[in-house]
Parts: sequence; C-alpha cells; structure tokens
Amino acid sequence: MLLSSLVKQTALRSAVLVIGKGIGLAGRVAITRMLGAEGIGLYQIAYSFFGMALMVISGGLPTTLALFTAKQTDRGWRVFQLLSVYTALIGMGLAFWTQYYANNIAVLIGDIELAWALRALAPALIAVPLLQLARGYMQGIRSYEAISLSELTEQAVRITVLITFVSLYAAQGVGRAIGYGLYGTTIAAIAAFLFLTIYASSTRRAAIMITYSPLSKEGLGLFLRSSFVIGCTRMLVPLSDFIDSILIPNRLQAAGYSISDSIAMYGIITGMAAVIVYMPTMITASVSYTVTMKIAAKHEAGMESGRDIERILRFVWTWGIISGLFIFLYAKEAAILLFGVEAAAEPIRYLCAIPLIVGLRELTTSILWAQERKRTPLTGLALGIGLSVLLQFFIVAIPGFGYRGAAIGILLMETVAVLWNLHALRNANVTLFTIKWVGWDLILFSCILFVLISPLIKEGQLTLIVLSALFYWISAAFLIVIRYRK
Repeated sequence: MLLSSLVKQTALRSAVLVIGKGIGLAGRVAITRMLGAEGIGLYQIAYSFFGMALMVISGGLPTTLALFTAKQTDRGWRVFQLLSVYTALIGMGLAFWTQYYANNIAVLIGDIELAWALRALAPALIAVPLLQLARGYMQGIRSYEAISLSELTEQAVRITVLITFVSLYAAQGVGRAIGYGLYGTTIAAIAAFLFLTIYASSTRRAAIMITYSPLSKEGLGLFLRSSFVIGCTRMLVPLSDFIDSILIPNRLQAAGYSISDSIAMYGIITGMAAVIVYMPTMITASVSYTVTMKIAAKHEAGMESGRDIERILRFVWTWGIISGLFIFLYAKEAAILLFGVEAAAEPIRYLCAIPLIVGLRELTTSILWAQERKRTPLTGLALGIGLSVLLQFFIVAIPGFGYRGAAIGILLMETVAVLWNLHALRNANVTLFTIKWVGWDLILFSCILFVLISPLIKEGQLTLIVLSALFYWISAAFLIVIRYRK
C-alpha cells in the first residue's frame, strides 16, 4: 500500500514540521509577550506583503521544478541552473524597489511603522526564492532529509535572530523592533542555502546533480506553462493574505476601532488564532508533500492510484475531525497559555474546522497537480477568495462582528476551494467520502470525549486540564491505530 510505503518519509516530514512550527510559534509568542497584539499585527502585515512579493518572483517554479525533476531527473539540474539566474535577477529588481519605496508602501498597506520591516525584508527577496528553488530540486530527487534539515536550520536561525533583535530594540518602538528582527529572514535563508550546498556536495546526490541532458524548446514551453498555472494557484493564498492585511484593519476602522486597535485585532486573528488552528494541518501537509511525487510517478507510468488516494483522504477526514474538536475544547487554555491573550479564544473556536477543511484542500490540490490537472485548484481557490473578500468587506465593518466576520471569510475561502477540488476528483471516479471513513466509532469517540472533558476544563485547574488533554490524545492515537490496522 502507498500509505505503508510513505510511513517513514511522512514521519520524518511530520517531525520536522512539528519542530519547525514549534520554533515558529515560539517566535510569535515572544513577539506577543514583548510587543503585544499590535506587534504581532505589524509582523503579520509585513509578512503578508513579503509572501506576495515572493510569489511574484518565483511563482510556481519550485513546485514545477520538483514535479519535472521527479519525472526527468537527468534534466532537472539544468533547469534549476536556468531558473536560478532568472529568479536572482527578478529578486534584485524587486528588492531594490521595496527598499527605495518602503515609506510609500508602508502607508499604502496601513501604517508608516511598517517601513522598518519592509526595508529589513528587501534582501530576503533575493535569498529566499533561490532557497525555494533549491528545495524544489531536492524534492524532485526525493532528498527529503536534506530539505527537512535545511528547513530546521532556516527556522532556528530566523527565530533566534528575531527574538534577539526584538528584545534589544523593543524600547525604541514597535515598528523599529519588528524591522530589526526581520533581518533574520535573510540571514536564515543564506544559512539554509549554504547547508543544502554542503549537503549536496558531500553525498551521492551530487552525482545526480552534475548529470546534464538537453532541454528542448517544446519541453521548456510546457515547463513554463505548468509553472504559470501552479504559480497562479500558489499566488492566490499570499494574495488573499495580503488583501486581508489591508481589508480587515480598514473595515475594523470603519466599525469604529482605532488604527492601533484594528491592527491588534488583525494580529489576534492571523498571528494567534490562525497559527493555532493551522498547526494540525502540518500532519496532512507532510502526507501531501511526500505523496505528490509518488502519485506523479504513477500517473506518468499510466498506473491507477485511485485506491491510494481514497486511503489517504480517509486519514485526512479522521485527523481533521479529531484535531478540530481538540482545538474547540481547549481554545481558551491555548490562548492564555501561549499568548496571554484571552481574547484570542473567540476566533480560535470560530476556526476550529480549519484542520479538516485545509487538510482536504492541500491534499486534493497536490493530487490534482500530480495528475496534470493544474487549472482546477486555481479556479476553485480564485472563486473562494473572491467570495471571501466580498463577504468580509461588508460583515467585518458591522460593529461587534469583527472576529466572526474575519473567521467566516477565512472559512468560506477554504470551503469553496476544497469543494471545487473534491468535485473534480469525483468526476474522475475517485471515492471522496463514505460514512465508513468517519465511522460511528469516530462519532462516538468525539461525543464521549466532549461530554467527559468539557466539565474537567471548566474546573480551571491546570493539572486537570493537562491530564484531560493527555487522555484525549492517547484515546485519539488508539482510535487511529485501530482504524488503520485494517
């Protein structure tokens, strides 16, 4: 079975994602503790601009390079070289523009204090895209260990520099502290790129890298078209984040909040609540990451992968329900323990369905890409973002509806996108859902835990909360093992 063969790779990927997310969470917690909700709000807005700029530079090139290299390993290295030159030139141009017009961009996206952050992120527009390309190539030759270690290196360096600089400059203002801390993004990208270079030159993978094979104009054209479609799909999420970073604070101000309060609320939604609810998706992301190359290879060979897809989708349904219920039950405790901000509990509960919805979206998108159906996820995500932006424009501005309005917008975007993908896979005669996948055992499990654990949490004693959480995950692990031994 495909799932069985992926256990080792998925376990490695999951471990790296858990550690990486943990390090990233530590950085966000530190920012919140030192600079408050406004600090994390500025951090999120700056990174939304950075994410959008990255997609303009590299688009879908890393993913397309990975898929291309998985199918034509001998040509992958040559394509990587060509793309590196292109990416570096575009990155330098955009970095110069960001550095020169930082003040104007900061005012445009909401606060002049963001100018410090934009200047700090400008050099990263050169370093990070090159790093992404290198990882794309390494993914294509299935060197998952190198990718995982480079990601840990990058995350550790970035967060270390971030926390150090923010603590040093916190007394000089929120904007300046965030700006200096974000220099860690460039430093970390360079460190991770050097790690990949050293790893490649000291392992057998280097022998693969120096294998050259000519690339025809037709092959290059197909590569670029695929990259464009994937890039458009990849760009939609950063575009949505960027629009939200402008739209939500502005509509909150229309509802009567000050600039500072609106940025703080945006920080609570995207820098606290979203971080927590998206964390379980790292498990499904690790499955998606490792399974895509396998399905792509099967599709290239003309082999059927329908049963493999159904088995993985079944796991995503189970994991999404279990983790979503846990988030709903422990929202208040997580908000207080991690960030010291009880207000974050409200949007966390609103978004508790994210692990299931996003897990399905990520996996179905990867499957469709591997099957060379790259336009389908693009269409669904574009439709979801359009409806989300339209809805948020009106409901976020309703007084007292800020958190709920933002949460509804996020859920709408993800739901429309995943339904579109599922519809496309259903047309390909792939079973997407049966009651057996959820099963009465999972429904009974959820109901019993909800009834048993909810009163214990209300007691408010730390010991009871920790023990109940431990009991929850032991029970969840037992259920998953029993279900997937079949």
